[in-house]
Amino acid sequence: MKKQPQATEQTKSNLRNAFWALYRKKPLEKISIKEITDLAGYNRGTFYLYYKDVYDLLDQIEEDLLNLAKQVLIDGTADGTLDFSHQMSSIIEMSHTYLPYFSVLMSDQGDPRFVSRFKEIMRPVLNQVLFTEHKYNECQQKYLSEFYISGIMGTLAKWLEDPQLSIDDLLNFMLPEIFRQ
Repeated sequence: MKKQPQATEQTKSNLRNAFWALYRKKPLEKISIKEITDLAGYNRGTFYLYYKDVYDLLDQIEEDLLNLAKQVLIDGTADGTLDFSHQMSSIIEMSHTYLPYFSVLMSDQGDPRFVSRFKEIMRPVLNQVLFTEHKYNECQQKYLSEFYISGIMGTLAKWLEDPQLSIDDLLNFMLPEIFRQ
């Protein structure tokens, strides 16, 4: 018997939502498959149809979010131009749309690998903006790039934690400060 694609997606979504409800409240190591399946209303066997363990489930959620971020950046350069302000706005909007995920993943409770992987997605775009002139050697570029990308990611994490400014206000304030030469 073949499962219906909509039913499969709904089951996976229910399991993810149950997992996320637990992950927002407690560390990953303390979440059991039984808790997830009880909360989602399934048995353990159903969980194993889609995921190896809770780490695999988290990895799949992170991978989906990172692929979305990559796509946002690719779409932002589809016309062959680089508009860092527009791309940052799109990334912030995407992060806000998926606030329940990003606010946890980018917090102290989140997965440090997620932040590192997110940085690596953002780095090439930032480097295109930072290093249009060749006034820095490779070593200097590496350190300067890390400084900027860490600052941007830290600011994004802080904003997701407490978004007191609109996306436009945040960008209008931060971008001139970041790129002041």
